[in-house]
Amino acid sequence: MPYQPPSTQRVLMGYSLCLHFFYFLFFCFRRLQRRVTEMATRKSKAGGTEWDVNTPPDSPFITDPALAEGFSIPMEYVRRMEEAQRLYAVHDAEQQAVAYAYRRASWTVGIQCGWLGIGVWLTVRGYRYADPVQSFASGFTSNRVLCRAFTPVAMLGLTITMLTSLQLPFDVRATLVARKARELEEMRKVEALKERAAAFREGRAIVDQLKEEERLAFETGMEEAEKLSK
Repeated sequence: MPYQPPSTQRVLMGYSLCLHFFYFLFFCFRRLQRRVTEMATRKSKAGGTEWDVNTPPDSPFITDPALAEGFSIPMEYVRRMEEAQRLYAVHDAEQQAVAYAYRRASWTVGIQCGWLGIGVWLTVRGYRYADPVQSFASGFTSNRVLCRAFTPVAMLGLTITMLTSLQLPFDVRATLVARKARELEEMRKVEALKERAAAFREGRAIVDQLKEEERLAFETGMEEAEKLSK
């Protein structure tokens, strides 16, 4: 049986189904991009909370009283250490959420680049090897360039390339925002650790100063007692 090219109605139906499928993919990628952007830019309300050292939270981070007393520093500095540990935990949780968003955005960008390559390949393939007789523009023009460009395979490739090119900048922007947010949370974690270490050093310095004053006062008292005994 000789080869019979498909009818124009079937070609249009196939092209319409492919177009609706890629519109569905485009819609899914848009929702994913919005979700990633929200996760990357969302800030926790607890991240900027400041606790008063005189009114600590109901559930202190250092729950063991013996451990808190073992620091040998004033209790207000222990509370500052607890505050720093709380902030570290908050920023660590936020960093994990942002890192997950960054991974999702990176995968999305990779998938979009793959679809872009497929679209370009289909466009070139359709333009080179498709039959101009099956072109959608064959009934309106006899130009071979236009007829090859409007064949079903070439049009499918152009549609994929166009949709991917429209979506790709948003995905790249979401990836950059998520990476910047992840680096910011890492810096905040480092600052929380530095604050905890600074609070401990200040408390130890005060304790050492008090011990030194007690030693000097004891030595002065002993010298005065020796003078009075003579």
